[in-house]
Amino acid sequence: MILGVVVTSCYIFPFVLASFPLGNSKMILAVIGLIILGYNLYKRSDAAIDKGFLILSIWAIIVSLIAGVSTLINNTHDYTYAFYFMSMWVWLGGAYAAVSLIRSIHGGVSVSLVANYLIAVCVAQCILALIFNAHPDAESWSARTFTGEAFMGNTKEDRMHGIGCSLDVAGFRFASMLTMTAFLIYKFGRLGKTWNMWIYMAAFVFITIVGNMISRSTVIGSALGLAFLVLVLIFQRGNTSALKIVLIGIVIAVPVSVYLYNANESFHDNLRFGFEGFFNYFELGEWKTDSNDILKKMVVWPDNLKTWIIGDGYINNPLDKSLDSYDPYYTGPTFRGYYMGSDIGYVRFIFYFGIIGLLAFALFFVKVCQICTNRFPKYFCLFLMILALNFIGWSKVASDLFMVFAPFLCISAKENEEYESQFTELERT
Repeated sequence: MILGVVVTSCYIFPFVLASFPLGNSKMILAVIGLIILGYNLYKRSDAAIDKGFLILSIWAIIVSLIAGVSTLINNTHDYTYAFYFMSMWVWLGGAYAAVSLIRSIHGGVSVSLVANYLIAVCVAQCILALIFNAHPDAESWSARTFTGEAFMGNTKEDRMHGIGCSLDVAGFRFASMLTMTAFLIYKFGRLGKTWNMWIYMAAFVFITIVGNMISRSTVIGSALGLAFLVLVLIFQRGNTSALKIVLIGIVIAVPVSVYLYNANESFHDNLRFGFEGFFNYFELGEWKTDSNDILKKMVVWPDNLKTWIIGDGYINNPLDKSLDSYDPYYTGPTFRGYYMGSDIGYVRFIFYFGIIGLLAFALFFVKVCQICTNRFPKYFCLFLMILALNFIGWSKVASDLFMVFAPFLCISAKENEEYESQFTELERT
């Protein structure tokens, strides 16, 4: 099971080893997963998964074609999303490898089981972040061993990080796992399993606090998860045990956080960073964060119809020589950071491939969510929350949460029911 958590972490938070810079952990898992998938599809053991993959591949190809048309019309060579269908299959391959390992460990697999592994990965990453932050030797080991996102200690902000886990990308993945945790609190509340609910509530509080120290985007998942619990408890008044555990968890977490805030300087600084908006609201009477102030300055829209329709063909800064999309013949305005100086997802997508591309990309994720909800109707609210997080995330960064959906696409409805029915039968006996 520990190996399962490690491999799942290699998938959801990929990293590159400094001693093996040829590919990150996601790519290695993708190769293994696609080999396993090819073998299983050759045996035709699960045509339902085959059909879902085919439908999503078609949608991903449509997104890629629109991106390719945009680069062709605008005479650019920023192919960031022109090969999105390949990126989709890489994520699916990595997810298939991780889910296959989980299946072999437990003799089966289900949505709840995969969610457990994803939540465990987030807890482990938060623990690693605390260790790296508290021990310079551990931080130095991280810097020597991993490259890329894994090591953020050399930045001006000296941000907390795990292994392959940092910044807003990690924050929205944390947020997704928090919605899973909230859903499982609700699920086990209906089953009357108090002990399970306590474990999930502890994970929810821990990821919320430490995850926000790593990336403040985590709080979006906390808010969405709590809102979900409140709503279902309002409409299902018989399920009050979940509400009690949530309230008790908050009551315990607040004084513990206050104590650590006053007793530990590092925790004090990181907590103020993670919950900057809350501190500013209670101390200054105004909800304000530095990142939100920066985002407000990044709101910029096209000034011509062509860009609105098909974009300019740029999503990255064409003046950045470190990127493959560097354009030595670019003669437009200069800016810092991304194209048009904006990191906001919706803005970047419109400038890249216009409204047409943005709508196609959005519909791709709607289709992903639809496949998951049709296959697992009992988890409708869970997948809907992840979809909402994806679209909320675009208001801040140009990322996607397909890698969160992908593991569930690797599970068939039949095996999910079979695995979960085992525990239902045990409870009856």
